[in-house]
Amino acid sequence: MILFMIMGVYVVAQNTPEEYEKMYQARIQLERINDVYIPLNIEEAMLELDRLTDDKVAKSLLELPEDSIASKLHFNLGRWMQINWGLEEGSRLAYYLKSRGLSFPDDMEDLLIRCWYRHLNKQALDDQKLIDTYIIQRKSDFAKKLSKFIIDTIAKKPVRN
Repeated sequence: MILFMIMGVYVVAQNTPEEYEKMYQARIQLERINDVYIPLNIEEAMLELDRLTDDKVAKSLLELPEDSIASKLHFNLGRWMQINWGLEEGSRLAYYLKSRGLSFPDDMEDLLIRCWYRHLNKQALDDQKLIDTYIIQRKSDFAKKLSKFIIDTIAKKPVRN
């Protein structure tokens, strides 16, 4: 009986593609989601990260190389951005980044962390160059998966009775 009740709640909670799209379109218009300010673009994201971060903490980040910071912050600050800035479920920032060519939340997180590191170091953000790198890497990953799929498919011989 309990199983049927749980399954019933789960089935009711499902959204149709149309409902999901309607919710997504509403979310990308919002300036705040769950009372968290959603930056409009990369520049606003840099300012918001500055505002949210203690100066001593921000300065301590400058002591390490960019790749180390990107790796160290991915699963804490990156995860915070993904959840609170709606990088996966949709937000005006995610919509902006998608319009620039990014489609994976992990790439969005990495971009924002690297741009913030460069911003703190008073370096050029070079965001388009970073975006191009993510796009090239995703295309390469897709091509590898596709070629493996094709090779695996060709290698399989039909079963004859």
